[in-house]
Amino acid sequence: MKKIALLFLSLISTNSIALSPYIGSYQLYADTKMGNLQIGSAILNLEMKGSGFTFTTEAKTESLWKALYDYSRSEKSTGNEIDGQVINEYFSVIEKIKGEIRKDYEINIVTDKNYALSSTGEEFEIKPGLLVDPLSVYLALSNEMINNPDQLDYTYQVVDQDGVKYLKFIVDGQENVSISGREIETIRVTCEELELTLNLSVEDNFQPVRIHKVNGKTEFTMLLIEFMS
Repeated sequence: MKKIALLFLSLISTNSIALSPYIGSYQLYADTKMGNLQIGSAILNLEMKGSGFTFTTEAKTESLWKALYDYSRSEKSTGNEIDGQVINEYFSVIEKIKGEIRKDYEINIVTDKNYALSSTGEEFEIKPGLLVDPLSVYLALSNEMINNPDQLDYTYQVVDQDGVKYLKFIVDGQENVSISGREIETIRVTCEELELTLNLSVEDNFQPVRIHKVNGKTEFTMLLIEFMS
């Protein structure tokens, strides 16, 4: 763990403390009875205008695999980066399974008044501390690892349609991830409550190159195939 902290400290002088726009293209894999199969694709797109950000994702299964697992999800998160912190204003998600909408909601976040308002009509209280959504948590984690490299765990308030809860992300070690014959140096971060493991690129300001998530009985992996900054 001490070696990881020292690695972070050596990187802080070479990485920007500000968010940088990028587009990441990913292949989506699922563990099935037939093995680990590439079933779709996903795109993460971060746009910046001054200190303001718009972060979107699009994930879907390919037509060949829709009979096995027909899934799509679109997310959008907006806000600002102020003094190295991600300050959320808005989050939305549309999720479909077998063509049926399973999730479709928006959340407006009013940080200075300590509440978040869902399109379902529910209002959630925000406690003091950083509040993010399920998408912008990736941006917050990237910034924190750059600006606070000596920390080995990071805790956030995360808001979704069910309310606000605290989630802890733990630095779990270094790991090289092989993609198209290229070895990418990453830091592995886990969130036990979400059953989520992230591999964050040391070279690209700790953006995710591999995302592994357990949903019920199925394990999904998003693996980076192209990164444009």
